[in-house]
Amino acid sequence: MTDTRSLLGPLGIWGLISDIPAAELRPTVAHVAELGYSTLWVGEGAGRDPFAQLAAVADVTGSMALGTSIVNIFGRDAMSSRMGAMTLAELTGGRFALGLGVSHVHLVQKLRGHAYEKPLTRMREYLEAYGQLPYRGPVVEGPDGEPAQPPVLIAALGPKMLELAATATDGTLPFFVSAERIAQMRGVLDAAAPAERPRPIIATALAAVVGEEEAARTAARAWMRPYARAENYQRSLVAQGFGPEDWEPPYSDELVDSLVAWGSAEQVRQRIAEFHAAGAEHVAILPLSAGDEGEMATVEALAPTP
Repeated sequence: MTDTRSLLGPLGIWGLISDIPAAELRPTVAHVAELGYSTLWVGEGAGRDPFAQLAAVADVTGSMALGTSIVNIFGRDAMSSRMGAMTLAELTGGRFALGLGVSHVHLVQKLRGHAYEKPLTRMREYLEAYGQLPYRGPVVEGPDGEPAQPPVLIAALGPKMLELAATATDGTLPFFVSAERIAQMRGVLDAAAPAERPRPIIATALAAVVGEEEAARTAARAWMRPYARAENYQRSLVAQGFGPEDWEPPYSDELVDSLVAWGSAEQVRQRIAEFHAAGAEHVAILPLSAGDEGEMATVEALAPTP
């Protein structure tokens, strides 16, 4: 069985390569790997296919793991996800983690044309199907001589989805949450986890920008715009103690400062440590750009190794 915590490591990068030109993909990923980040995550929206994108850079990642955060289960069947996951596990020598999620109404119904119905039930059924489906391609052999299975994590915000993560997967991939919410999630996961299963992990994304207050908060507010209007995230924000007065533009400073780590490199590292202390085994930096510095300035400033 794959040790998910060791595979993902403590500090990763989320989403950095999704919009850069194809010619820059491999050099950028190789540089991130050299900086010492432990995992590279890509999401799925209306851009590049996540599996194809990760396959394109798999051979320049060194020891860095790769993951999807997340694949939309309404957009592909369980067999498609299984084939993609097993293929990337083979290409990386077992350094792949599959992140799944139910996404949002506007992305499922309006963009893809699917019915966004009973997301918890759909996720439960999807995980059951995924675990039972055959795979007949080349595989990476695990320590027990059996085909190694990539870890599966699901995006979870509410208690029912968190309980499913604890009982049926290797953990969860929360997004748009505060450190205080991570601590609450840790409690739900630990209470629901069966004794015979490994402790479910929390691998959270954390938007971060190294820069002065005005530029950093401006970057944070620009990044928050598409997420703050999504119904799923608004319900999550209510559970975190926020209301419409916080998530309606231009967004309250309290909300910005809870969801985005900003300041000097040392101040951002301290915020990362707060998320780890709250119960997140893995924190994936979602780098923002302050002014003309560019996202890579934040990536380099927060690198685990010189």
